[in-house]
Amino acid sequence: MQSRITGTTMPVLEFILEPNDAIISEAGELSWMGSSIQMTTHTQFAGGGGLFGVLKRVAGGGSLFMTEYRAFGMPGELAFATKLPGHIVPVEVAPGHEYMIHRHGFLCATSQIQISVGFQQSLGAGIFGGDGFLLQRLGGQGTAWLELPANLSPATFNPAKPRACILAMLARSRPVFRFRSRPSPASGT
Repeated sequence: MQSRITGTTMPVLEFILEPNDAIISEAGELSWMGSSIQMTTHTQFAGGGGLFGVLKRVAGGGSLFMTEYRAFGMPGELAFATKLPGHIVPVEVAPGHEYMIHRHGFLCATSQIQISVGFQQSLGAGIFGGDGFLLQRLGGQGTAWLELPANLSPATFNPAKPRACILAMLARSRPVFRFRSRPSPASGT
């Protein structure tokens, strides 16, 4: 499998998949694909093994259905584009190297990546929509590509010095962070 990211303001992630290579994404993320790519939509991909796995993914802000794109018989082309100006960032996921990402940050991944709820301020937000703060947990083994709107500004935080941040601006972190959601003093809510 080969991948490359092209473009600056509205980047595109392009793949050349060798026969039997596969990429998974949430339904509706595909930009284009070649004729040798077979598309399969199912609830069981991305850690959705059984009803409980699917519910964990949906509670984390993911979709009920995931799509697998697999090259059959010959290499195939596949592409995903951002929906907003920003960046596409690859991350290597492995046991002990999991990530917490914004609920709309997942673009696609290799087939062994698992998506579940990482942090949730309100149970109803993940299942019924509406307000609430959700982070998805990326686990398993492989590569995931994240869609991060706006400019990136990497920051390293010292655990001895807690920081306040606007939660919508948090793109990704290791799960060793402790999150506490509280209202802004300026908003009065």
